[in-house]
Amino acid sequence: MTTTQLEMCVRERFDMGLCEFVRHKLEAESLYDYEIAGILNVDGAFISKLRKAFGIKKANGFSRRFENTYGKGAIETFKKIIENPDNGLVDVANHFGFSREYARQVYKKVCGRPYTEVFRKKILTRKHKKLDARMKSGSFASLMQVTEKMRSLGFAPRMTNKGSAFTFFANGCKLALRCTSKPIFVGRKRYFRISHGARSNGQCDFFICLCRNNGKSIHYVIPRHAMPKYGLCLSLDAGPQESKYAKFKEAWHLLKHKN
Repeated sequence: MTTTQLEMCVRERFDMGLCEFVRHKLEAESLYDYEIAGILNVDGAFISKLRKAFGIKKANGFSRRFENTYGKGAIETFKKIIENPDNGLVDVANHFGFSREYARQVYKKVCGRPYTEVFRKKILTRKHKKLDARMKSGSFASLMQVTEKMRSLGFAPRMTNKGSAFTFFANGCKLALRCTSKPIFVGRKRYFRISHGARSNGQCDFFICLCRNNGKSIHYVIPRHAMPKYGLCLSLDAGPQESKYAKFKEAWHLLKHKN
């Protein structure tokens, strides 16, 4: 059978051109050359030559074998799981019950590229999501409030987000922010609990303690050496005779000279 005869036969039987028919069988149905040849009752080598002449690649037999093993729609399920930025190879491997390394191989065969490329993009996406969440958090809002306060006092604070938390600096000093808005009561006295934070031990010059009280913001600028190891309780109404921390209330002048 000549190519012209086969073209007429395919158009008559399937209402499409020969090239379109071969492409559909290869790309949509993942049939092999010999399977297409069986449908058309021609030699497999003849279909192979036609495919090459049409510039069509061989069928991805792996996808079909994968679905024969794991069920119809398994390829789409695999892609859906692995394309989620929060998922990794271990997630798709657990879903199908094979190894993480095999999941890596499946990804390359199905998607045509190494998983390493998409993994790097996922890491960046996760970092951006974390940063967005932190920027929307109450702690970030408090940090912005404090930096605005400092600017109004003539300081030029700068902020970084390296590590696990935001850090800010002013006048050569490294500052750690502590916030609280829920007082605790000891008898009739009200105190605001400020934690030291193990990660800040010896790493900052001052603690900026922000206490919110009845809609007002009160700041304590406490040098590192004056901060107790396990934090402290501040009484906002206490004077110098009642609390040794009263002298640090709104003591922004301490930042002018690094202790």
